[in-house]
Amino acid sequence: MTAEPELPPITCPSSLIASCAPLLGFEPRDCVVGFILGVPGRISPVLVRADLGDRADARSRARDLAQSIAGTGGGAVDLVAWVDAPDHANRGTLPSARFLEHLDDCLAWLGIEVPALLSTNGRVLWAHDCPDDLCCGGPRPLDEAVVTAVQAEYVYAGYAPLASREELARRLDRDLGRARWVSRRVVPVKRPANLERWRDGQVAFLSDLLVPGRASRGSSGGLARRSGAPLDVGAAARALRGLADVTVRDTVLQRLIVSGEAAPEPWRETIHLICDLVRCAPERHVAPAATLLSVVAWMRGEGSLANLALDRAEEDNPTYRLAQLSRQVIARGVDPLIWRETMAGLTEAEIRRAGRASAGAWAAGSGIPGGGGAGEGAVVGVAVGDDGVEGAASDPAAADDGVGDEGVVGAASDPAAADDGGSGAS
Repeated sequence: MTAEPELPPITCPSSLIASCAPLLGFEPRDCVVGFILGVPGRISPVLVRADLGDRADARSRARDLAQSIAGTGGGAVDLVAWVDAPDHANRGTLPSARFLEHLDDCLAWLGIEVPALLSTNGRVLWAHDCPDDLCCGGPRPLDEAVVTAVQAEYVYAGYAPLASREELARRLDRDLGRARWVSRRVVPVKRPANLERWRDGQVAFLSDLLVPGRASRGSSGGLARRSGAPLDVGAAARALRGLADVTVRDTVLQRLIVSGEAAPEPWRETIHLICDLVRCAPERHVAPAATLLSVVAWMRGEGSLANLALDRAEEDNPTYRLAQLSRQVIARGVDPLIWRETMAGLTEAEIRRAGRASAGAWAAGSGIPGGGGAGEGAVVGVAVGDDGVEGAASDPAAADDGVGDEGVVGAASDPAAADDGGSGAS
């Protein structure tokens, strides 16, 4: 995977502003976007976004954002506040003025430089880094030639921002009708006679389904589907059962990273499929798929989608530890390349040994192999929580082909116990 894609250079305020929407994935509104520079191990800036919110609590929110920026280890940050304001407004009257003032003070106290401190409505910009209102208090028009050129470069590179963050979030809206049907198949059944063989089949199925470049992609186990179409109920239930097992999940994560790295196909279909799993997952089965999505999106540079996916994971299971780890990694601006190198250094045998040692047999009452709470933490300690799919199957078709598959990983009679051990994060 490309951890840091080659991006158009940021050479002036207009190019900085024009870069916000493509890199966020949506048009920013009523928020502050920060380009954190000098993060250890990073060449490209790390992006951070925060809502402007009410002016009353601007100081506390500015302090929180400054601490998050400092947590990345970066030495400087360019800040752009996106506001709904008329073109003729004075910067002191902008809804961003107080927040940026407090944020600038907090960052200065932390020793972090702020080369650019701007507000914009998408047409004009206001500079907050000059104390002289007579000099810089008023608006300045954006350089349309620069904005157009930068946006064209991002389009050529494959960046297509949506109209709003809400539109991006709708990619993960729950499909209640499909979720009800899927829930009938994601149920606890008998323990598989051969747990490792069941895992082989699950890993193979998920690999064929998700890893770019797989010859049988989208057709594993007899499943046929066209690109962009939603998964059928049986395939979705089988995928969710597999991801609920920590050993299957981590093997899939490792293979997505390592085998997917050299894949010639774009990752758009993989992200679409995992979004579809999140949409149709029943309650208490969302976290594994949502966390897998966060990692894949983070590795592909879609930080906003990664954070939205983590929101869904935490709503479904607030104690899901791989989601917690992923949140911390994203917040600190860890280079995705580090994750890939870590996962590439692991073998499947090591991942399986970690899963067996920590998760043990089926969690009591959960119906999920290796689904105990202790299991996830131990495997995460080895695998750091990256994305990697591609499965070695002894007999993929035998493992899961409907309601009564041998080795179903299902919804637990004790949901809290079931989903704390299988999940999948700029």
